[in-house]
Amino acid sequence: MLYNYLKIALRTLHKHRAYSLLNILGLGLTVACCLIIFLLVQYQTGFDRFHPDAERTGRVVTELHLENIRYSSGVPYPMAAALRQEFPYIRKAATVDGYSEVLVTVPGAAGAPAVLFKEENTVAYAEPAIFDILHFPLLNGSLAEFAAPNTALITEKTARKYFGTADAVGRHFLAFDSTNFQVVGILRDMPDNTDCGREVFCSWATLQNNPKNAYIESWGGIRGNTRCYVALQPGHTLAELAVALPAFSAKFPHPVRKELFAYQAYSLADLHFDNRYDGTFDRRYLWVLSCIGLFLLLTACVNFVNMATAQSLTRVREVGVRKSLGSTRGQLFRQFLFETGVLVLLAFLAGLFFARQALPSLNAWTGQHLQFAGLFQPAALLFSLALGVLLVLLAGVYPGLVLARFQPVQSLKGQVTGQQAGSAVLRRGLVATQFAIAQVLIIAAVVVTLQMRYALDSDWGFRREALVTVPLPDAGKADVLKQQISRIPGLRSLSFCSAPPAHGSSNQTFFKYENRGEPEKWAVTFLWGDENYLGTFGLQLAAGRNVDPANPQAQCLVNETFVRRLNLGAAAGVVGTSIRIEDKPILIAGVLRDFHTGSFRESIPPLMVQLDAKSYSLCALSLGKGNPAAALQQVGSVWKNLFPGSFYEYQFLDEQLAGFYTTETRMLRFVQLFSGLAIFIACLGLFGLTAFMVARKTKEIGVRKVLGATVPGILWLLGKEYLRLIGIAFLVAAPFGWWAMQAWLSDFAYRIDLQGWMLALAGAAVVAVAGLTVGVQSVRAALAKPVTTLRNE
Repeated sequence: MLYNYLKIALRTLHKHRAYSLLNILGLGLTVACCLIIFLLVQYQTGFDRFHPDAERTGRVVTELHLENIRYSSGVPYPMAAALRQEFPYIRKAATVDGYSEVLVTVPGAAGAPAVLFKEENTVAYAEPAIFDILHFPLLNGSLAEFAAPNTALITEKTARKYFGTADAVGRHFLAFDSTNFQVVGILRDMPDNTDCGREVFCSWATLQNNPKNAYIESWGGIRGNTRCYVALQPGHTLAELAVALPAFSAKFPHPVRKELFAYQAYSLADLHFDNRYDGTFDRRYLWVLSCIGLFLLLTACVNFVNMATAQSLTRVREVGVRKSLGSTRGQLFRQFLFETGVLVLLAFLAGLFFARQALPSLNAWTGQHLQFAGLFQPAALLFSLALGVLLVLLAGVYPGLVLARFQPVQSLKGQVTGQQAGSAVLRRGLVATQFAIAQVLIIAAVVVTLQMRYALDSDWGFRREALVTVPLPDAGKADVLKQQISRIPGLRSLSFCSAPPAHGSSNQTFFKYENRGEPEKWAVTFLWGDENYLGTFGLQLAAGRNVDPANPQAQCLVNETFVRRLNLGAAAGVVGTSIRIEDKPILIAGVLRDFHTGSFRESIPPLMVQLDAKSYSLCALSLGKGNPAAALQQVGSVWKNLFPGSFYEYQFLDEQLAGFYTTETRMLRFVQLFSGLAIFIACLGLFGLTAFMVARKTKEIGVRKVLGATVPGILWLLGKEYLRLIGIAFLVAAPFGWWAMQAWLSDFAYRIDLQGWMLALAGAAVVAVAGLTVGVQSVRAALAKPVTTLRNE
């Protein structure tokens, strides 16, 4: 029986090749999208779940209780030691102090010059216990030796990069101001799906033995990259630890503001999705992508149902013959369901091909690390099986029932009507659903695109064009560097600073204003900049003057938000007054007009820019018109002569600003991709509905033409139903899209206003695409000769 079903199915698919190819293409694209979304969801939800006892492994993070609660991934340095002391059910606790940029120097062999590596988010100091908490296996060497100062563990990949071989135990490198480290062990390369991965771990004892690190025992401050990991004993949970941490915070308070720091404990998997603590992916986006996958699945099934019911009019005599020869309705239903299964199987093969071809480009485009081999893991195979069964049921049951219920006499006479080939209301409802899904996705793509463009193209309050930053390894050589590069043609100005105006960092401090008895209840964000900072970045003064390096008094500039928070009225009122930080007075020389210091998600904070030549770490260059390459090359030559042991590179300010929206940009790309696919698949559904309508109205069109109907009139006859369906879909999609985008935009402190034309644009796009899709078949039917269409009447 199955062989007979297969033979008939293949014969039918071959006979109706166009119909088969359209269905395989639509279902294949849908399968590819669903498989890719499954890989993405599995990849993101699998972050740091490979560690032993992952449910009892987590991190302690910090809440900063200011006017509003702020959040930090960092903790004070003594945190791990205090946790081990206070909570016996903590099996292990360890601190990892990571650094965003570290210059690593590897001595050359046999007198060869040293090789420099600029490591970004790669190097960290770590307590040895971290390797009892996290599953980063040691392949070679000794973990016991890692307890000694000036030792390090590196991964296989890093060993090959530094030394050309993974057998690097005993080799040396320099880091952290030329501190010498000996490699005492080689770790297995870190998996992609971890937020804990570093490539170079320097011993904690090295940090403890550094006399400059007086803060190592201090509870008075935190660094965002200082992470505290904990592993609990069996029978205990992170929720239990979280309940105990308020009392712990009270026992180990901030030395000045007792209630400033409060601590929380979360699992590593949860922190991956928590953007309050530097989570790298928003869990809501997984829900959005999963819903998009479901929408695409429904759209493809709608296509299949529409084209199958349209195709049923060409198979009525086949049904009549089969029933006359004794076939039952159940046998016919199973036959048509089997045909659907064959189509779905072919679509799965096509979907696997599409996914394999698309994954490399998609990974590069969106910054993911999805592997095609992941589709052959047990969970993915189970998902594929469930998806295939669901497709067969959603796409095959209704057409199978429609075909199986044809009456033999009517079928053999060819008297089956369009209404008998399936409910017209259901078909129209399904297509309207397709239109609604497509319009919601288009609305999302339009709004996200406009918000990203608004964020990147708006006035940030400072000059962004042709601005470049280069590192300043030694602030003591700033004057020499300035003298030598100021003469280079193509440079308009330069400034030494700790960061550009929009820097994204959260360096904050508390202060006293003038003679007020108590420190302010809020903290001020600070950075350092010289007297050229304003001119180089194009910042504007609202009151007062610029800082003066000739004045021996400590000076700073504050922004307008700072003045408003002091409730002193006009900006000029604070000029000439002073603030005290750690009991040191700093003169307020002027007030800057507000400018953005981070992404548009955040409000502009109170800010101060302080003149302090010892604290500069960057040189900002404002370039003139024309090609900047020649000027930057000359800057590089001067820079390398002054800092021969350092790594030279530059970064345009526009690139840094775009980095604030990495997650949103990746999400936008997914939305744009799947929106395009949804529209394309919906067009296949339109093709199916058009085929059904043309088949049903062929003789009607012939009669109308005999009676004098014009081609435009016939086109309107065939097209008005699509316009009506698009209109109905728009009435459903517009309020839902409006609500969803308002919710998304609410995360931004500075955002666009939703306007009606954004919704109308989605409707117009669908009308245009639908018109192109149905136009070919409609024109062909309208131009057909009446004698041809009425031949069988």
